[in-house]
Amino acid sequence: MTRKALLRTLSFAAVAAAQAPAFATNPPNSVQGGGATAPQGVYVAEFSLYNAGTAGDQFSTFWGSGSGVGQQAFIQDDLTCDINKVTGANGGLCSNAPGGINTVHYGSSDNPLNSTQIATWATSSFGQSAAGNLIQLPAIGTGPAIVVNDTNVTKNNQLLLSDNDLCGVFSGLITDFNQITDSGKFKPAAGQFKLVYRSDGSGTTFILTNHLAAVCNAANTKAGVKFSAVTTFASLFTSLGGISSVIPNSVGESLSQGVANYLAGLSNGPVPQGIGYVSPDWTSLSPNSAALLSNGQHSPLLVAGVYNGTKAFIPTTNNIKSGLAHATEGTNLTPPTNASQGANPALWIPTIAKTSAGYPIVGYSTLDIAQCYHDPKITKAVKAFLKDHYTNAAYFKIQSDNGEVSVVNSGAAKFLLTIKKAILANKLNWNTDIGDKTACKTVVGR
Repeated sequence: MTRKALLRTLSFAAVAAAQAPAFATNPPNSVQGGGATAPQGVYVAEFSLYNAGTAGDQFSTFWGSGSGVGQQAFIQDDLTCDINKVTGANGGLCSNAPGGINTVHYGSSDNPLNSTQIATWATSSFGQSAAGNLIQLPAIGTGPAIVVNDTNVTKNNQLLLSDNDLCGVFSGLITDFNQITDSGKFKPAAGQFKLVYRSDGSGTTFILTNHLAAVCNAANTKAGVKFSAVTTFASLFTSLGGISSVIPNSVGESLSQGVANYLAGLSNGPVPQGIGYVSPDWTSLSPNSAALLSNGQHSPLLVAGVYNGTKAFIPTTNNIKSGLAHATEGTNLTPPTNASQGANPALWIPTIAKTSAGYPIVGYSTLDIAQCYHDPKITKAVKAFLKDHYTNAAYFKIQSDNGEVSVVNSGAAKFLLTIKKAILANKLNWNTDIGDKTACKTVVGR
């Protein structure tokens, strides 16, 4: 987004929603949106590559606002939600100025839209009646990394964690490195550690807690704590008096970069010992990623291995790929097979709780888009970008450089033919495709 367009967007944020319907005021290069920070580096680089190769409508700034805010901005059609979260304007809250120059064409998340969000789309004036079907697609495979700051840990995969260890650490049952029992001959430096978690609505949290919900039980979890797949980690402890009362040495940080900066000792003072979770681009595993700490350097954080069976794995792209391809417990592991299923956005995103091989904590970043757009050039741009994202080798390299896995190399590869036939075209006659002539004929579009 140009500086002029950004200033226009920020000034527009104070205007009431009723004054904001003018599509003609959209800035140039106006395919707009944002959300999850895990794939942010991927989208920034892919948008740049796409924009360089087209003279048509292009993609503007990707606003790395986090999964929860990205979904909110998309559902409400209010780009100020993304912008304010990133810039701090309006206290980081939405300005409630939907449409117009704040039109949101896509949202990004590491967790699927929930039933409430899908229902809101079906009934709100910004959703189905204005823009047709809600479409969410698996965009990138990912695996949250367990990062460690411990004086004895000097290389990746040195500290090994079992599911029992994970459940103990993230429930507060384990608070000292000397309580970790499954790391084989290697022993971390004993001492209490700080548990650093995502304080914002996070898809990375969703993927981690989805796994914990499947493997944790009363024997390996602190009494009273019960894991479920959530986007806000601290919400697991609300009924127990709050996370600080259950895990006194816990620290909440916004976005993966907040967690990474804290554990690297670059924010809130030094961190003698700590453990947390981030997307893989914020680790030493991804030195070519676009993710940079507050000092402008790539993250030096070291990654613990996580046992899957008798062998431990770290979240390299190959190990994430293997985990995604060997899901044994999850939902929506196969694509929709008819028009009714195809129109249901809840059925398009696989979630994975357990795997039989590879890195065991894995899932998918999603891309949320509308079926109908006001400007046919936006429709064309979105479809063209998706085609490149799913098929172009240069895009695959960008994804792997940032520690992520392309869909074609994941367990969701089986979705690609259906996406091609039912979302990028109408070859199945489901009328679920982007810009479908029947579905979009009577709506104004985003």
